[in-house]
Amino acid sequence: MPHLAGVWRSEGEGMDQSRILLIVRQFWENAIKLLLEDPKNARDLLALCGADIVKRIDLRRVKLIQTTFVERDYRHVESDVVLLAPLRRERGERTAKHLLIYILIEHQSEPDRLMPLRSLDYVVQIFKYQVREWSKTHRTLARIRLHPVLPVVFYTGTQRWDSVGRLVDLVEMGERFESATPAMEPRFINLPVIAAETLEAQGGFFGWVLRLIQQRKTRPREFQRLLNRVVQHPETMPQAERRRWLELLSYVMALVYHAREPSEWPDLQQAIEASVRTDEHRQEVFEMRRTIADELEERGAIRNRQQTLIRQLKRRFGDLPDELSSTIRATNDPEQLDEWLDQVVTAKTLKEVGIEVPA
Repeated sequence: MPHLAGVWRSEGEGMDQSRILLIVRQFWENAIKLLLEDPKNARDLLALCGADIVKRIDLRRVKLIQTTFVERDYRHVESDVVLLAPLRRERGERTAKHLLIYILIEHQSEPDRLMPLRSLDYVVQIFKYQVREWSKTHRTLARIRLHPVLPVVFYTGTQRWDSVGRLVDLVEMGERFESATPAMEPRFINLPVIAAETLEAQGGFFGWVLRLIQQRKTRPREFQRLLNRVVQHPETMPQAERRRWLELLSYVMALVYHAREPSEWPDLQQAIEASVRTDEHRQEVFEMRRTIADELEERGAIRNRQQTLIRQLKRRFGDLPDELSSTIRATNDPEQLDEWLDQVVTAKTLKEVGIEVPA
């Protein structure tokens, strides 16, 4: 039996500060994935898929699988969300009593030629996961039947990407080996080309946030007008979805800081606060804004330490190995960075600074 995530507690609960920080940190890599871990946001996204099979999925009963199927080779681009949902039978269809479907959503912020291979690998891992789960409660695999897997590639980047492509196109002399090469066609949700009317009409509350992501590079006045519309829409959410509202709004606030110029921040944050209708929600927005601002200030201070350390090391010891520079940039502990900076003053060799590069 799949292990379903328990992160979504009572919908009426407020959001932990830790969730805000997770959205702000490594924003472009992780924030969308965190939003899609809410089954309601995933449901809104899948409504944009346009595939006939999606119409058969009971999107009201989507559950999150709390594990990852990303192999070590792809951990640097890990952004997968795996869901499980019942699949409705068609009239007269004879199949298992409880038919389920696994939904793999892979978020991409830039095109990837290897996406056909990655998608295939993820799907195989989910099938192997089902075999392992079956083996825990059955002595034999003789009667095992695997649940289908629907791979979805969700693209939010700014570069043109017309299709995911085929694995056979990556293979040398692929046309001669087409019959021997696995073929799979992930559903492709290409955000840059989806019409605004579609996002607003079919994408639910999440669709409005996607609209803002889509237009994140537009001119300041146009962006602010759109922001005013977007932040007012989730405000109409029922109280039972207050936690989801907080997450969507915290994402919007973080998007402002990451995608817009600092000169625009005051007016945009004022627009967000003006959209809030109750004192309780206004206080929550104020606390989110303060948390995000504090985190960004701390991240900025850490980046300054990292840059200073690299600059001082180069002055003392010349060009640095790429692995060493990467280790410094990946270190977010301010005390550790300060310790290394102190060592630079007295160290006679690069090794004496004490920066250990992972193997």
